[in-house]
Amino acid sequence: MSEPRLFLSAGFDCEPLAARSPQCGGPDTWEESEKKVLEIAQVFRERKLEAGCSFNLTPEAAKAQPDLYKGLREEGFYIGLQPNIPGFRYPTYDRDLGLYSAAQQREIIRLCKEDFEEAMGFSTTSYLPCCGSRSDATAGILVELGFKEFNMSGPGRWPKDRPDKVTVGLFPFPHKASAQHRCLAGDLDLLVIPNTVDLSGKYMRNDWCPNDIRGENPVCEETRAMFRDIVDTYIELGLLMNWPILVLRPVGHNTRFCNVENVEYVTDYIFEAAEKFGLKAVPADPPAIRAEAERLGWFDK
Repeated sequence: MSEPRLFLSAGFDCEPLAARSPQCGGPDTWEESEKKVLEIAQVFRERKLEAGCSFNLTPEAAKAQPDLYKGLREEGFYIGLQPNIPGFRYPTYDRDLGLYSAAQQREIIRLCKEDFEEAMGFSTTSYLPCCGSRSDATAGILVELGFKEFNMSGPGRWPKDRPDKVTVGLFPFPHKASAQHRCLAGDLDLLVIPNTVDLSGKYMRNDWCPNDIRGENPVCEETRAMFRDIVDTYIELGLLMNWPILVLRPVGHNTRFCNVENVEYVTDYIFEAAEKFGLKAVPADPPAIRAEAERLGWFDK
């Protein structure tokens, strides 16, 4: 029997320029973005973990620097799609994805996919909703448009005025999406891969969002201790539940606020934690995690 595995699948969002991203922010210049993306890539390159790092492009990032991301893809990094809707074809849209009707979402995602593919010359099967915004219709629309992996915000988010961003009740481990409700597991041909967040309730990023293992946290021992606690708690719960696919997702953005020191620390700690819990840490992009779910028979008809 093979050694139980723990998948490392980091994801870094590449936003539009801040001046054209009214809600989510972004880098001030494309030079700033490229510098940060290359710094992040070097963390994984030095450790020979390219397969465990994805860059999730907005169509704007794809159009601005296609050669950068094509080169990273050739090295083994994965390239996913992460549209920042208020920044998409700015200023066409003034709301996040989940606040639009199903018909509008279908058209928006189709256009985002079209812009991405035109810029990059290839398609991607992985979608990440900016700010976690989605509705009960989003997962089904993604299936219609050919996506196979849905990289989601982790559980526990509870903004009182934004149902599209709520993730209370979302299962923290990879699972199949539901056509009935955005926080349920179901039977759609779409694998939800949640971000790794604090499951204990001890660490909050703000008054409605649990903290996660992201580069934008301050560089200090308090952050490192939080990272260790989040990672250990996730693994402990997963093992207790005997869940067959465990995925840890360091995250960040293409701005100067993403501290590469944090990315280095949590990436290295994931391998320490895996050894401590008797697991083998393996770098894996979203399609590789989907392949593992298929191997287990999750998508058998």
